[in-house]
Amino acid sequence: MSPKDIDIAAETATSFINDYLIKHGNFTPDDEVDVDVLGSLRFSFYRAMPDRQAPGTIVYSFMYGTKFQENSPELQKLVQQSMDALKQAHPEVFRFKSLIELDPADY
Repeated sequence: MSPKDIDIAAETATSFINDYLIKHGNFTPDDEVDVDVLGSLRFSFYRAMPDRQAPGTIVYSFMYGTKFQENSPELQKLVQQSMDALKQAHPEVFRFKSLIELDPADY
């Protein structure tokens, strides 16, 4: 696998997860969404990118809103659901190791 392979996999993952979350409304009820309030979305995604410190690893950067805390079981479930959907749609991405980062949206 070349460095270009992991870049393509990360781009594929970013595109898919962003589309997946949009399709599911970021798992946020409409009445909670406020474009003027950072963190009103319960769950969002920043990007997937190759980890330059750990070759062969893609870092997935998710963000969570004010309704969750990092160790929330509901939040962990959303991460797992998103990653499972990615794996089902694009199994080739999982030739690489995964590292999940969770940050508050107001980080």
